[in-house]
Amino acid sequence: MTVNKISNKNFHKICVIGGGITGAIMVLLLKNSNMFKLNDIGWIKPNLKSKSDLRTTFYNKKSLDLLNDLHILKKLKKNDYTSVKNIKVYGANRSLPLEWDYFDKQKELGVVIKNNIILKVIEEQLKDIKQYDSFVNNTKCNIFERTLYLENKTFINTHLVLSADGKNSYLRKLLSIKTIVKNTSHIAVSGFLKQSKNHNSTAIQAFTKIGPIGILPYENKNIVNFVQSIERIEFKKILSKENPEYFICSELNKFFSHIDLNFNPIKKINKMNNKLSYWDLDLNLVLNPTSSRAILIGDAAHSIHPLAGQGLNLSLRDCVSALKAIKKCFKSGNDLGDKSILKHYKSERLPKTILMTAFTDFIFLGFTSTSSNTQALLTKGMENLNNTDFKNIFRDLASV
Repeated sequence: MTVNKISNKNFHKICVIGGGITGAIMVLLLKNSNMFKLNDIGWIKPNLKSKSDLRTTFYNKKSLDLLNDLHILKKLKKNDYTSVKNIKVYGANRSLPLEWDYFDKQKELGVVIKNNIILKVIEEQLKDIKQYDSFVNNTKCNIFERTLYLENKTFINTHLVLSADGKNSYLRKLLSIKTIVKNTSHIAVSGFLKQSKNHNSTAIQAFTKIGPIGILPYENKNIVNFVQSIERIEFKKILSKENPEYFICSELNKFFSHIDLNFNPIKKINKMNNKLSYWDLDLNLVLNPTSSRAILIGDAAHSIHPLAGQGLNLSLRDCVSALKAIKKCFKSGNDLGDKSILKHYKSERLPKTILMTAFTDFIFLGFTSTSSNTQALLTKGMENLNNTDFKNIFRDLASV
């Protein structure tokens, strides 16, 4: 994509930092809000995304409604997404899972969409927005505006910055915003596998011996995209093996032997090499995701364990809340740098972010505990919950 020609000095009423899905959605929301002219919006998006990224993301019902409102869903082809009509959560002792589904097969709990596909669709709608392919390496602020200094010697003056530059956010560091960082000692491993049965639009969360794993249905009826959380020391042992995918499959086959479900590695997916990707699961939480004329959204403000599959859904709620705060400010006739925007955003998002962070942390710590008593207690609790409506608290938490 060709970046618009830029001068050394630029001004935009509002700027978004981050070229991922969260940043792209935020820019699209601003564009469609009718509060800004096209040249009022600036998008700083260093092009780091791999063109061969095959990973997928689960979008819950609220996120689907947002994608529909933004006219994104209608631009997707049938094989760009997979419906999720059933979710199963298996405890450590492989007992009967917690289960959610729709009896009406025309409905769905959410969908799984390829990351590169949805980003491409959004970017097509943002070609008329001024874009900067560079990093922010410094910033200053006065009572009238914030200045962003880019690596390419460009600098931008703006009234408000919305930063979606990831869990290692450099703007957060420049703003000296305090961050609670938690080292889980785990690595996330992701890839694609072939399973012995039709996935039937079912997403699975299982707490296996080597760590929690999320298994999402893919476009083919027996292909799944997984994210496995593995303790760092064990991960190094697995990676040293000649075929780490076979080891992961072997562990999964043992775990699911009681339901006769088997997994096998696959060499290619959509004619592309299927290689494992992995990253550190160091989690963070920001208790004050705002600064003068700046708001942190998405992973820049919080990164949670992927076991709940809710990281991006939480980020999209941030985008909606940020837009709501801006609209409220406009109605009051205030400047975009008015503290009421920051206060409204923080008060709406922080309690829900803390709740989801605490929930995923509790589940992660419980099911990765070395205590057999702890795991037995949690698994027994799951069995009891499955027969009550109280289990829907997990579904409702996923929509915060």
